[in-house]
Amino acid sequence: MIQGQGWYGIDIEQTRPNLKTTGYMTYEAGVGYQTNPADSSFYAQAYGYPIFSAGFSVASMGDFKFYDQTKFPSLYSLYGSFERSLMRREHLSLGYILEFGATYNPGRYDPVNNPGNNWLSSPFMAYFGAGAFAKFNVGKRWEVGADVMFRHFSNGRLALPNEALNAIGGGLFARYRLSDYNYADYKNVPKIKPDYKRGMQYVIVLGGGFHTCQAEWNAYVESEKDPAKKQDIKLKAHPKLSLSAEAVYRYAPRYASGLCVDVFYSSNMKELEKSDRIVYGDAAVENSPGYNPFSVGIAAVQEVYWKNFAVHVAIGAYPYRHKGVNGELAKANGDRER
Repeated sequence: MIQGQGWYGIDIEQTRPNLKTTGYMTYEAGVGYQTNPADSSFYAQAYGYPIFSAGFSVASMGDFKFYDQTKFPSLYSLYGSFERSLMRREHLSLGYILEFGATYNPGRYDPVNNPGNNWLSSPFMAYFGAGAFAKFNVGKRWEVGADVMFRHFSNGRLALPNEALNAIGGGLFARYRLSDYNYADYKNVPKIKPDYKRGMQYVIVLGGGFHTCQAEWNAYVESEKDPAKKQDIKLKAHPKLSLSAEAVYRYAPRYASGLCVDVFYSSNMKELEKSDRIVYGDAAVENSPGYNPFSVGIAAVQEVYWKNFAVHVAIGAYPYRHKGVNGELAKANGDRER
């Protein structure tokens, strides 16, 4: 199928004093594949014969109006989507949609020429969207619909500043199918027996990456008042390592649950202590629990499967984490490790 959409979103952050208007348009085009009973797949049947799509979008952030001279670029995204109908009738379907992708940002933060654009400071970012839809069949080839979505753009703190963009809005879409759609094909389909292995699964994962430190940015803002000098700042992306041990029980074809223990190593403890001294003072640092590069986390794990592919979600806490003053404030506010 071939599809197109127009979507209007509103920035939902309330901490942007230079932003006058919060609305913007997004224009999208893509192609998709509708799974169907002829696929003879248990997972396609279990998920209500979803649609898998690939799309391209242009978010016209130039629609934002500012009280100052801030300039915001259009954002260009490539993404994939998963669309599932929870209710399917002959002419109407209701369900949810998930989108994941990458975004190119051509107009980044500049402390001298564009200081107000402190939302997005790197050329490439991650994109995530989630929402609900209603769609209507118009004949055997055409489909029209509307959706309500939450959308998030962020660079994952690969660069700072990174206040990110969170928006909520709605859109209208139209699709043209390359083959006829017959509602009768989706009714009274015989149940397909799943083929999966029930039991415990044990996984050890060694991971690594890089991230900038919010505390260093706070110290830089606090210590450097001259805008002309801020254009030379380049915050270091620090390496970070993790070791995870996971035990989950796959009790159904689509689901597995369990526990995970993580050990993290952060390499920026000296920089973090220096930043805390600038922002909070020497006394606060001396009274803090200290700066240990290692921290330990424990989490509940839920996995959702499509054949041998799984989406992994973990929610947990840090029994041990000593990251100085900034770390204690983050823990008190429920923030993730910085």
